[in-house]
Amino acid sequence: MSKSMPRWRARTRSPRSKRDNIPLVFALFSGLLLGCAFPPVGWDWLVWVGLVPLLLVVHRADHPRRAFWLGWLAGCTFFLIVLHPLVSVESWVGWVQETRTAMHGRLSRQWWFMHGIWLAFSVWCALIWGLWAALLRQWGRGRWTRVITAVALWIVLPEWLRARTTFGFEWAFLGNACAHWPAVCQVAALGGVALLSGLVVLVNVGLAAFVSSRRAERGWWVVPVFALECLAIIWLWGSTMLDAAVSSARPISVALLQYHQPSVAREEDYSSLGLIRGYEPLARNAIQHGAQIIVLSESAMRGVVSLDGSPSPSRPPNRTYTLASWNSLVQSLLQGSDAVAIIGINAAANAHDYNSMGAWTARGPIGWYHKRRLVPFAEYRPSGWGTWVIRSDSLDVPGQGSQLWQFPGMTVGTFICQEVLFGNLMRESVLDGAELLVSGGNDGVFANPAVAKVHEDAAQLRAVETGRYIVRAMKTGISAVIDPTGREVVRSQMNAPALLFARASPRSVITPYVWFGDWMVCLSALLAFLIAGFQRRRRG
Repeated sequence: MSKSMPRWRARTRSPRSKRDNIPLVFALFSGLLLGCAFPPVGWDWLVWVGLVPLLLVVHRADHPRRAFWLGWLAGCTFFLIVLHPLVSVESWVGWVQETRTAMHGRLSRQWWFMHGIWLAFSVWCALIWGLWAALLRQWGRGRWTRVITAVALWIVLPEWLRARTTFGFEWAFLGNACAHWPAVCQVAALGGVALLSGLVVLVNVGLAAFVSSRRAERGWWVVPVFALECLAIIWLWGSTMLDAAVSSARPISVALLQYHQPSVAREEDYSSLGLIRGYEPLARNAIQHGAQIIVLSESAMRGVVSLDGSPSPSRPPNRTYTLASWNSLVQSLLQGSDAVAIIGINAAANAHDYNSMGAWTARGPIGWYHKRRLVPFAEYRPSGWGTWVIRSDSLDVPGQGSQLWQFPGMTVGTFICQEVLFGNLMRESVLDGAELLVSGGNDGVFANPAVAKVHEDAAQLRAVETGRYIVRAMKTGISAVIDPTGREVVRSQMNAPALLFARASPRSVITPYVWFGDWMVCLSALLAFLIAGFQRRRRG
């Protein structure tokens, strides 16, 4: 080759080494490991090692741009795995009347739309992983700078920012995989899932440092030992929290009613007021066993209950029932009992539709909870996404505030279905005085059971964060009563009728997470800002 040949031409003619593909394999492998830590695979122990291959190749990348694409590849692999269960959503139109042709057209649009969302969100969320990797390569040059940068930026970018740009859903945070590690997940009471995620990243950084360090280097062992010491301390502290007795003051008996219809719903499966008939014998059985609170799931009825006599703007008139008629129905179920029945209903008020939970005693209704965080494309149209949605024109209006209920001797907070993925909702309810948290839901709208498992894992962490018992009745499962340490007192199987009994206690203790909220996110953002300023000053 001529010595006068431009350098850029010389580089284009040099053969590509097979070793150049090794970082790509490592990044792909990292995304695969982390994806398998979450449902539908669910090998949660992989979360403690899954980030190591990516950290190794990002640290050795020759340029931040190279690190960006390695992070993007790992993230794209991860999200293609963990978001895929969402495409299994089934047709759910809130009993809107439509022709068969219109229904088939809507189902076809839904299939294409959900697969497009799956791919688009996987690509977008992976870009944020790429940004994290590029900044880690750029700023994480020193031993401790790398540790702080990796942890702080992970909390701010691939988790907090990613959630805020995808409708706020806290789906597949690394800390969520700790739900089945009881001793470790107790730290969520201090700093929420963000603190758990930071611990997971710290352990991965420590293992990566152990693998990549040269044993002849002075102090090569400091980062791995520090990471494992932090994990050990938290494990021991969490174990003592588990051994401490959970307060049993004022225990109450609760019953969860899970009735799964094994086939396509028929007209005779519903009462004259739209309640699924299978719930009625379960409710009477619960009363006979002395249950004080009886919880029926979301979608326990079809149609809509008008709370003020106004019509539903989208449900058919023959599926609209008066509040007086529903009061009579519930009172007949509770006759002679002091129990409270909590039932998931579709409600209409002020000419608006709501996804709601109602509470009744034998003397009448106690109050209503209207769902605050609605499902995009199913319960509301996100702005800027056009006029067509999965759920046709059946759109709901969000409720406002905690909407707490005053029961005899306790204050009860409520949430519905996927609201379990919004930690601040439960925190708001507890700050307003909720001593017990009750939820209904219907994960049966997803054919893939991984969605139900994700929501159940999130519920266990919400119980730890808030220090409250959580009572969840799900239409097809997983129904459970969860104690304040995140352990399930009782749990149902998927896709089978169940009547579960347990005891729960209202609690007034306030955890540090409830007091201070997402302080870990704020601290991480501050650390990231300081590191950025330090690096800029050093380059200057």
